[in-house]
Amino acid sequence: MSGTPERVSTGLKALDHILSGGLIKQSAYLVRGGPGQGKTTLGLHFLAAADVQRSPLFIGFQEPEEQLRVNAESVGIDISNFRFLSLTPEEHFFTEQQSYDVFAAADVEQEPLAKSVMETVERAIPTHVFVDSMTQLRFLSADVYQYRKQVLSFLRYFRERGATILFTSELSAELPDEDLQFIADGVITLDTAPNGSFLQVSKFRGSNFLRGPHQMRVGNRGLEIFPRPLPPKANLGEDERWRWGTGIEKLDKILGGGLEAGTISLITGPSGTGKSTLASLFVAQAAAQGRKAAIYLFEEEIDALLHRASSLKINLKEPLSKNQISLEQVEPLRYLTDEFATLVSQEVEEEGVELVVLDSIAGFELTLGGDEESKRALHALAKSLSRRGASVLLVNEIEALTGQFRISGKGISYLSDNVIFLRFMEIEGALKKSLGVLKKRLSAFDTRMYSYEIGPTALLIGDPVGKQGWQGVLDGQQAVHP
Repeated sequence: MSGTPERVSTGLKALDHILSGGLIKQSAYLVRGGPGQGKTTLGLHFLAAADVQRSPLFIGFQEPEEQLRVNAESVGIDISNFRFLSLTPEEHFFTEQQSYDVFAAADVEQEPLAKSVMETVERAIPTHVFVDSMTQLRFLSADVYQYRKQVLSFLRYFRERGATILFTSELSAELPDEDLQFIADGVITLDTAPNGSFLQVSKFRGSNFLRGPHQMRVGNRGLEIFPRPLPPKANLGEDERWRWGTGIEKLDKILGGGLEAGTISLITGPSGTGKSTLASLFVAQAAAQGRKAAIYLFEEEIDALLHRASSLKINLKEPLSKNQISLEQVEPLRYLTDEFATLVSQEVEEEGVELVVLDSIAGFELTLGGDEESKRALHALAKSLSRRGASVLLVNEIEALTGQFRISGKGISYLSDNVIFLRFMEIEGALKKSLGVLKKRLSAFDTRMYSYEIGPTALLIGDPVGKQGWQGVLDGQQAVHP
């Protein structure tokens, strides 16, 4: 085969993306996995992608045609033009205690199978063939050598007639499928992990593909796959970076004019210091400038956020009603991590969202799995959005109210281009608040810490902490010096 190989869609846009455009025409691919992992559903999606003028062929050794039609209808897959060749035993096999020649072990009894397949193919001339499952052919062979020879001949028969083939195997210790993996042009594995089901491509002759596990779900919409997000190349030049402001002149000045577009910013501090309020200021100012923003809440209720913003004269309700702002309450375990990343990326690419707020990181990790996989997903998501030109605000809560200063307990400060920290100070037995900018990669900023208050309107920025005679704010040993 020379030049760029012709591609055949799997019927799933996400899987085609993982396969760099789809399957290669007139090739054979193994789909392996345990019971209930979605192998048959994937096969139905593949056949449904065939040209309506051709009759895709389903060769089944397990489920009867009637059951397959019911299953396909339940997930919205149109199989009206499918041709089925069912090689499952009829009920009289049990009632009349007859032997079933298709599954006989002797070579001489393979003829009924070959004849059925050949007759069906000559009538349908299919471009798409799905065999479920190839493991059953093992029972027709006397030994492994004969089985491999039979499978190779079976697949070659379809290839020479212009068909692309998907075939399945059962994942089990009793019936290993290494021989089928060697024979196949590609291997797609469906399996489960502690954080959910996943699809992984381990072999794909003649093409690149996205490696690693990709989360998936089998549900009432069939098989849904969520490719692992890979950050693209940056698409913003330095001259294209405007700055996000808060609308509070003194605070924006502390930030060196604001946060540069296309950067990742961390707002970190203990509970009650106003992290979400500060993030809301950036969102309201973005809307006032005609730019779109999205807030994803993992802990706080939407009504509570809107009520607090309104009480502080932060305008979120009006731009929300005009679709300049989107607000979503992310419920626990509603999304897989890569599914959520796909959702946010679509908001940026299709809806024109330029500012994304994740409130908070702890909620993100807990709601979407609470393990190292969610940290990986956060890194990939933030970098992907940043390189597409969107800006990201990460709200992070640290547990300590005072004491030794910590940027984050999550080990994510490396990810951020900008770090704004909010801090409690104990002054003469009362808790006061201070803020500072710890890091800005792209511009200068005010390195001093400032006191501030929340309310009656937004944030009221006071004088620098040092000017007021307070020292030791970061280590919790504040003292007022006359």
